[in-house]
Amino acid sequence: MTGDRRSEWQVGRSISVGHIITTVALVVGSFTFIYDLREQIAVANFKIEAVEKRFERMESRTNQQFDKIMGHLSRLENKMDRYFSKSIEQKGG
Repeated sequence: MTGDRRSEWQVGRSISVGHIITTVALVVGSFTFIYDLREQIAVANFKIEAVEKRFERMESRTNQQFDKIMGHLSRLENKMDRYFSKSIEQKGG
């Protein structure tokens, strides 16, 4: 029976200083990790917002340039229509 008792689990109520220090170190380490993670997420969100704003400005500028180009093309088309209609009138008339 003494051999059976040695193989059983025994839990003592005493806590060693090493366990306390290890537990405190783990808690501090986990809080530090979580804080650093939150800081990295905040920086990433800031960068994403900056990129989104830059993209919106680029899109707006591109749309303005496109509208300007379309206006130029429309005026060019009108000029070409007038030129060809005059050319046809002169040849036919």
